[in-house]
Amino acid sequence: MSCCERSRLVHVSTGRPYDVEALPGLLHARGHDALKARLQALVPERAVIVSDTNVAPLYARAAAEALGPKCAGIHVIPAGEASKTPAELVRALEAFAALGLTRSSAVIALGGGVIGDLAGLAAALWMRGIDCVQMPTSLLAMVDSSVGGKTAVDLPAGKNLMGVFSQPKAVLIDPQALDTLPERERACGWGEMIKYAGIDARMNQLVHEALAGIEPGSPAPLPTVDLILAAIDVKRRIVEADEREAGERRLLNLGHTVGHAVEAAAHWELSHGASVAVGMAILTRALVREGRLPDEMRADLETLLAKTGLPSAVPAALRARSDLDFSPESLLKLCQHDKKAGAADVALVLPVSPGCARIERTSWAKLLERIRAGL
Repeated sequence: MSCCERSRLVHVSTGRPYDVEALPGLLHARGHDALKARLQALVPERAVIVSDTNVAPLYARAAAEALGPKCAGIHVIPAGEASKTPAELVRALEAFAALGLTRSSAVIALGGGVIGDLAGLAAALWMRGIDCVQMPTSLLAMVDSSVGGKTAVDLPAGKNLMGVFSQPKAVLIDPQALDTLPERERACGWGEMIKYAGIDARMNQLVHEALAGIEPGSPAPLPTVDLILAAIDVKRRIVEADEREAGERRLLNLGHTVGHAVEAAAHWELSHGASVAVGMAILTRALVREGRLPDEMRADLETLLAKTGLPSAVPAALRARSDLDFSPESLLKLCQHDKKAGAADVALVLPVSPGCARIERTSWAKLLERIRAGL
C-alpha cells in the first residue's frame, strides 16, 4: 500500500477553506512522490521553507527536493519558545526580502508550534499576505496550532500578544514524524489532547480508551492517526462555528489563561502542553474546593496527566528557584495580559462535567482566589 493510499483528510470550511491531510511517510523517502505532487500543486511559483535547528536537519531536504526549482531557500531559526519573538519575525521577513519573494510566493512552515506560529505570521505580513502551507512535525502542532489560522509571536508582557488570524492554504501531516519527537514534546501534545477531552464528550471517551492500559508515570505514548484526526476534527468544528474567537472558540482555551501565566513565570522552561496541564489542574482543584465539581473529576484529570508524563502542579524544581515567581499574585498579573481579559474580569473556560466546559466571566479577585486554592 502506498503513502497516498493511506491519505486521510479533514476539510476545514472557514472563510478560506482548506484541507488537513495526514499521509504516513510523507516526509520520508517512500513519500517523496506524494509530497512532490502536493507541494507542486500548492506552490504556483516559489516558496521558502521556514524551519528550526531541530527539524531542518531531519526534514528540510525532503521538502526542498519536493519543491525542486520552486524552492527559494531554507530559513532556519533556533529551536524553542525563546525564538518566538518580534526580532526573529523581522529576521524571517528580511530573509524573504533577500530571497526575492513576491506576492505569488509561499511559505512552508516545517516544524512545531513555534515555527507554525512565527512562519504563519511572517507569511501574513509579507507584502500584506502570501500563502502559507503548514507542515507540523510535533504532536502539539498537528492536533492544535497548525489548524485554525492563529499566528503570533510573544512579547515580554505575555504569550501570543502580537499576531493575526490567517488561515493556511493547506496542512500536510506526516504522523511518522512523531517517531523522532522527544518524549517531552510528545507529552506536550498530549496536554492539548487532554484539553480536547475536557470540552468534547467523544474526545473524552477516545482519550480514556487510548490511555486505558498506560500506567501513571509512564512515558507519553504515541497516539494513533485516528486519535490525531479526532482531535483535529474537534478543533475544525469549533473553528468553523467561530473563526475569529468571538464566542465558542474560546472553549479551546481551557487551561490556557492560567497555563500561559505559568509558562511565562517559568521563563518558557516548562513546555506549553505541560503549562496548560498545570492550568487545567489548578482550576479543577479550585472548583472542587468550591463544591462545583466532584473530586472524581480532579482525580481523573490528574491520572490522565500522569499517564502522559505531564505535571498537575508546578514542578518542585521550578518552584524552588529564587529567580522564578509562581506566587498567586504574580500569576494573576500575568493572567491580566491574556487576550480574553477585560478591565475587571476575564473570559475563563471552566470544566462543568466530563467532556463539557463553559465560558464564564470571572472577576480578577475571584481568579486570584481560585489560583490560591488550586496551586
